[in-house]
Amino acid sequence: MKVVINSDDFGFSRCINKGIIEAFNEGLISTTTIMINMPCAENAINLWKENNKLQNKELGLGLHFNITKGPSLLGLKSLVDENNNFIKPNNFQTHKYLKNDVYEELKAQIEKLLSYGVIIDHADCHHAIHANETVREVTTLLCKEYNLPLRCEHPLLREIYDKKGIKRTENFSMLFSRKNATKEVFKKVIDENINQGINSLEIMTHLGYLDEETKKETTYITREEELNTLRELKKEGIYNKFKLVRYKELFS
Repeated sequence: MKVVINSDDFGFSRCINKGIIEAFNEGLISTTTIMINMPCAENAINLWKENNKLQNKELGLGLHFNITKGPSLLGLKSLVDENNNFIKPNNFQTHKYLKNDVYEELKAQIEKLLSYGVIIDHADCHHAIHANETVREVTTLLCKEYNLPLRCEHPLLREIYDKKGIKRTENFSMLFSRKNATKEVFKKVIDENINQGINSLEIMTHLGYLDEETKKETTYITREEELNTLRELKKEGIYNKFKLVRYKELFS
């Protein structure tokens, strides 16, 4: 079985960037998705380039579509507050996003990442914003436009993606998360997918370290624990059960 292990939130902060790069260098992950609008995105890009050269292999770099955290690239009024920071709605599903504003902002995020000379591996969404129908329409439209694979987080999305010709892994798991980011959960996900005959799987992770400033900005505080759990799994030989790949290796 081919498995993409992705760490979300690259670019969120320098300490999260550090943890993600360590995970890559230790062979724990195959891809990461960057929040290209965040202040530490350039630090993330530089680390990515430097460590690709050092390792003589490539960490798949995808885009973390984001309209809920940090500053907007374009400042479109329906998306931001008075300080040009994205508004985080109380309910993503019912929030009335203006489709054109979402399209222009997310397209700008793709173009900014491309401006660094990156071949984008795939895309996914911060805070699962694709749960909003308008946002989902935009993300699938853009992934079709740029020929980007897109994380498929729910079985109900498979038919939508397949009809639109959006590339995806056969299966996806977000079970290895927060208090459930344990060795037992990871092993169960791998074994169940192997037993089901799944050919390709993405496992979502959130790796990194937390300094005091980052703790103020994120509620996801188990990042270092997830990183150390993957280290233990690698030592125990669990990674020998599957082939760790990037999205681009699934569709080349």
